[in-house]
Amino acid sequence: MRILVIGAGGVGGYLAGKLAKCGVDTTLFATSKTNQFIKKHGLKIIDIKEDFSICIKTSLSGVYDVIIIATKSYNLDDIMPILQQYSNQNTTILPLLNGVAHFEKLKNFNLKKGCIYIVSHKKDINVIEKKSDTFYLCYEKDGKLDELFSKCDLKVKSSENIDFDIWRKYLFIATFATLTSYYKKPMKWVVDNKEDEVVEFVKRILKLAPIKFDEDKEIARIIKQAKSLPENSKTSMQIDFEKKNKTELESLVGYLAKKDQFINRYYQELKNR
Repeated sequence: MRILVIGAGGVGGYLAGKLAKCGVDTTLFATSKTNQFIKKHGLKIIDIKEDFSICIKTSLSGVYDVIIIATKSYNLDDIMPILQQYSNQNTTILPLLNGVAHFEKLKNFNLKKGCIYIVSHKKDINVIEKKSDTFYLCYEKDGKLDELFSKCDLKVKSSENIDFDIWRKYLFIATFATLTSYYKKPMKWVVDNKEDEVVEFVKRILKLAPIKFDEDKEIARIIKQAKSLPENSKTSMQIDFEKKNKTELESLVGYLAKKDQFINRYYQELKNR
């Protein structure tokens, strides 16, 4: 089985490194500069229990059995030609992007929806650091993905109700991406000092969700999850704001801001920074 992971950041780099270490035929594709550096120096993973370096392919060739998309949502249009060239009708496409709006763009491929919980970041051009034990990957039930992830000791779930799982992730990431960026503070600070706003934000998203949730249960889950994180855990959108990089504001918050005035207040402030 040949696997292509597009995106060498905290998600893609970590997954590609772990899959390659398990003996999976894995290619990691990112920017030209990153590809060349990894080709020459390898990929290093700093994990909670182990650190390792591994040589990994960076050159594209042929048709892949599975393509995992682990870029930022705003890069999706740029990688569409890669998906078209290196996949066919039998290729499973698994996007692990934040948000929900990207699925529409991928509907003409053999799409299997997915989401991931992980606290990791790109420490250097070829170095990925995972900063907590948090790792949980959900994917829409698929034979190839079942076979692929059976090869590694990663915590995964083959989901019978992937939309429910995706919206559960979206509840968490949209709330904390917004509030950590707005207050310029880590997730644990936000939940410890602005819990009322966290609760209100989650309630607003739940009203917009196309799936029925137990409100009290979801709020308790999200609060507990945030409180369990290391003190300095930041969201990727907050880090992008700090570095003055392009952000996922539109896909994570703009999608919701169009439908809710409470959320729109935060969106407008962040948009104008």
